[in-house]
Amino acid sequence: MTGLRCADVEARFVDAFDGRLDPAESVRFHSHLEGCAACRERAALWRALTPRMREAVPPAPDAMATRRMRIEIDRQLAGGAAASSPARRWWSWSVPAFGLVAAAAIVVVWLRVGRPAPASTVGYAAITAVRGDARLGDRAPGAAARVPVGAPIALSAGAAVELTLDGGATLHVEGPGRLALEGSARDVAIRLGEGKLEAQVTHRRADERFVVITKEVRVEVRGTRFAVVAGAAGSHVRVTDGQVAVQLADGSTRLVSAGAELDSTMPDGETTAETDTPADVGTAADVNRSPSCAGIARSCEATARAVRAAMRAGDSERALRMIADARRAARPGEASCPGGAGACDDELRYLHAEALNQAGRLDDAVAAYRALDRRGAPSAMRQNALYAAAQIERRQGRTAAAGADFERALAAAPRGALHEDALVGAMESAQGSGDPARARALATRYLREFPRGLAALVAHRLVGDGPP
Repeated sequence: MTGLRCADVEARFVDAFDGRLDPAESVRFHSHLEGCAACRERAALWRALTPRMREAVPPAPDAMATRRMRIEIDRQLAGGAAASSPARRWWSWSVPAFGLVAAAAIVVVWLRVGRPAPASTVGYAAITAVRGDARLGDRAPGAAARVPVGAPIALSAGAAVELTLDGGATLHVEGPGRLALEGSARDVAIRLGEGKLEAQVTHRRADERFVVITKEVRVEVRGTRFAVVAGAAGSHVRVTDGQVAVQLADGSTRLVSAGAELDSTMPDGETTAETDTPADVGTAADVNRSPSCAGIARSCEATARAVRAAMRAGDSERALRMIADARRAARPGEASCPGGAGACDDELRYLHAEALNQAGRLDDAVAAYRALDRRGAPSAMRQNALYAAAQIERRQGRTAAAGADFERALAAAPRGALHEDALVGAMESAQGSGDPARARALATRYLREFPRGLAALVAHRLVGDGPP
């Protein structure tokens, strides 16, 4: 693994908060945050602002406002045409025209005062692309056409439409198919009668819903990518990223995680995610009961996503419980899989150390970080973990132990992203622990490798010469 720069980390804030980073990238992201106070502050700001920005979508104009705008546009166009006529002809019809406009204004005011404004029929989505024979109600839709709530969309074979919802989600629907939007921008409901729907859903708040309903299943999500296919034989759900809760016709609910599928025509659902608990209840360790290595990896990834979500919410104790449950639920067959759950297993170990740190269990966190320094583990992860352990030890005043871990971090990844930071930490720790000879040696090494580095002045002072 290679480290991320501050700009790379900032570009991944939204994906990280929505749980869309892959395990290896998530380790790099959180490792950078651990060692960069500026990025931690920006991450906290983004985490607070993102839900508010997603709520800041202005409401669509109601039908009366739309009608008034059209009248005003027609009036302006008519006025422009009249301006080219002789003044006498303009005056001959302007007085009665003004009388009509005034009368129309009185009628509009009377209508607005005398009765409530009609409910908006514009809806909360727009069609952004159309291919083939598609119908919105009784007309052919064009790009940017708003989709009224309840208006049917019908697609012939080979046709497709793309919709963008006001909250930022996108839908790609392929025919032959039919669907309609229900609910509102806050409580999205899409009724899919037939066809293939692929959705990319932005993060939803706890009080918001996003569901896709077919005759056989009800799919509820919060921040994910998934596809639903509805046909005469039944419904099929496939999840690319994140996790969805699928309610079947018998009332049971199954969790379907990234890489897994569910088929309503199968007796128990053709899925690697089988559980009857709601999406926000229970542990992700129970999501996958398949004995295959691929199933083990998916179970680990589901656990890692759930743990990251709990840590983002500040619930480190829940994150620790989920990790403990996952370890208790480990199956004997996992040991026979090449590398276990691979990168995900490494990430879960790293998240365990991070959760201990977040919970204030600093000694346990240091031990967990150090345990990641093992043969076969990725060198960048080992460096990140040892550097995090050293930072905690330095804050605790354990300068000698911090210096040792900083140097172990240096050895773990000589060309790693934290190489300079670890070298500075080792140099300063040696000076702080009363070992000036070691501090000079490390300072000499720093000046050789980073002659214009941020700590060059400190290194020159420790060596005993002035800056060049």
